[in-house]
Amino acid sequence: MFGSELLSGVVLTTFTSVKMPGSILGPIAKILGQVYNMLFNGLYGMTEAGVLGFAIILFTLIVKAILFPLMVKQQKSSFKMQMLQPELEKIRNKYKGKTDQMSQQKMAMEMQDFQKKNGISLMGGCLPLLVQLPILYALFYLFQNAYVYVDVIGQNYTDIANAILQIPKDLRMDVFAPYAQAFVDHNKNVEIIKTSGFDLSRLNDVVMLVNYLGADAWTNILNQLGSNGDTLIGLLATKNNIETFLFIPLVSAAGLKWPGVLIPAFAAITTYAQSKIMMVMTPSANNDPNNPAMAMTKTMTYVMPFMMGFFCISMPAGLGLYWTISNLIGIIQQVVLQKYYKKKFAGEAEQNG
Repeated sequence: MFGSELLSGVVLTTFTSVKMPGSILGPIAKILGQVYNMLFNGLYGMTEAGVLGFAIILFTLIVKAILFPLMVKQQKSSFKMQMLQPELEKIRNKYKGKTDQMSQQKMAMEMQDFQKKNGISLMGGCLPLLVQLPILYALFYLFQNAYVYVDVIGQNYTDIANAILQIPKDLRMDVFAPYAQAFVDHNKNVEIIKTSGFDLSRLNDVVMLVNYLGADAWTNILNQLGSNGDTLIGLLATKNNIETFLFIPLVSAAGLKWPGVLIPAFAAITTYAQSKIMMVMTPSANNDPNNPAMAMTKTMTYVMPFMMGFFCISMPAGLGLYWTISNLIGIIQQVVLQKYYKKKFAGEAEQNG
């Protein structure tokens, strides 16, 4: 499968990524990739070390700034809900002891009408998360295939691939064929692998293999190549310098080894902290055992951190870093807005009193 029956020396100017988003997420990933590439290029002019991580942090700040109006709407709705709990409690008491379906439906409709009349958004709490979902999915592809979206990384991978192609054929086959087979097995159901196969003499395929290989694999490869891998040493050092942030390679899965395990750990911790702050904001609602929405909120407060931590183990560490930074910024926004609306609504209550 990895022979040179296909024309060698063919240079493909357009990368073909193995795992690309579909027709819906594709345009989103492309736009986010263009924005991220501009940020990356701007930062790359100032520093090379950890630039991928710094670009993620800056990118996250921009995304949170864009979503800030939704956060304001969410917080305002939460505080209004807290202030109107006495009135909502009156509606619940009105139907207290009535467990038949008709009474429960009437209570639900009456509470919804009351909330709408008082400007409480029923989707306010979910909207910021729903908006972020397509962004998260698109960023997954972006970080998994950073060489497709970031020019500097793409050029670095091309240089590494060209250096590999300069290695004598027999040695190249002996050293890289096992990794190429593992790559094909991992992506055997992907259309490009099924239709085009994989060839270690084809530049584009070698670039995809470069994207697939982790740090441990490169260590073994350099040991096997000996002096034939001298050209790769500097190029791989550049790759590592760009992609590593706080000793964590951001384009690889975080995993459970140190220090990568810090990514899923912090993602889980910050998710819990942000959810907990949201619960503290509406204490009276949280203490209501008859409120199914708040019962679900309490459940998700403990379930979501485990889910995000678990997902971040197998996702590119860059996505986990984005989620963690996003949570930290969200916590700051919540605390600030909480103090603002608490003071604002307290002042309005005094004037109305």
